Amino acid sequence: MPTQSSLSDRFKRPNQPIQTRSNHSMFNRHHAMVDCPECHRIMVPRVITYYGQPTKSICPFCGSTFASFPSGFTRFIQSRYSDVLSFSVLQKLVTITIFLVALWFVADWGNLSDNVSLFAAFGTAFFLAMTLAELVFQGIERAAAKFFHRSNYYWAILVLVSMFIAHEYPSAAGYVALFFFMIIARGFVAAFILGRKKPVKSTFQ
Repeated sequence: MPTQSSLSDRFKRPNQPIQTRSNHSMFNRHHAMVDCPECHRIMVPRVITYYGQPTKSICPFCGSTFASFPSGFTRFIQSRYSDVLSFSVLQKLVTITIFLVALWFVADWGNLSDNVSLFAAFGTAFFLAMTLAELVFQGIERAAAKFFHRSNYYWAILVLVSMFIAHEYPSAAGYVALFFFMIIARGFVAAFILGRKKPVKSTFQ
């Protein structure tokens, strides 16, 4: 018959904490370390915060950004787009523009209501401007992708050139402002046309 001491030894809590198989395999001999894409050293990313909110994580050796933590609005905008460049938005904008142009001609030719003709005229002007803005956007993004550059630098150069033009030629300042308004409006129109969310990808997959 087993004694009381042997029974108590059987039900003793183990000295080492219990760890599930999935967690053990994830951190086995790695200690949650990753490879820096810039200096290629094995490191643990350091998280940078701004007023308590995490903004990004960096490599402690070279200081390069390992992962970014965008704000809620930025995540909403980014969720509407795919990382792969596509002409799908441009095709849909061209289709809508052609439809509105045809409606405009039909309204004038068939003596339809003035409201229909006015709607078609303003819709044609708006979506034609959105189509041109999409062409500019696609041109800059694809040029950056072709030369393996970040498109942020191209947009920064475009902003600086536009500021110089607006400063040197004040009469063109209104056109410069209208151009950037169309670029911003193109983003919201493209998000509405796509109407789908990009699946969230984990960094440690």
